[in-house]
Amino acid sequence: MIRLMRHLVLVFGLMAALAACSGHKEVRGNFLTEAQIAGVIVGKTTRRDVIRQLGPPSTEGTFDSQVWYYIGRQTKRVAFFKPDLTAQQVIAVYFDDVGRVEMVQQYSKDDSRDVDVVTRETPTSGHSIGFFEQIFGNLGGGL
Repeated sequence: MIRLMRHLVLVFGLMAALAACSGHKEVRGNFLTEAQIAGVIVGKTTRRDVIRQLGPPSTEGTFDSQVWYYIGRQTKRVAFFKPDLTAQQVIAVYFDDVGRVEMVQQYSKDDSRDVDVVTRETPTSGHSIGFFEQIFGNLGGGL
């Protein structure tokens, strides 16, 4: 009987360990379906219609407010490892001056580009304050 209990505990322990290693899928942002995108008709759909069909945009164009972007990412994480990007979708909806859809552009993971991040710091002029100056700098300053 004790041997059976040990085997059951071992089997359930292995099952729990395997379940922890299964992938966990995460969807972030606004991941639109093909049916939702097809509902946006060029020349006919207005801004208000787009909000009803797709929801509010993830962001608007920085230099051109006539562009709305819907951004979605899908990742898969296995155990404690860094998540892998499985799908990425960016839908750009361009509006004309009247507020009707002028063009709908779709971008996927394959259209993305890696950007090198510069980690340098910009030097500043002046005196850098040391640790003790920060601690004791305000003592006697209010007198």
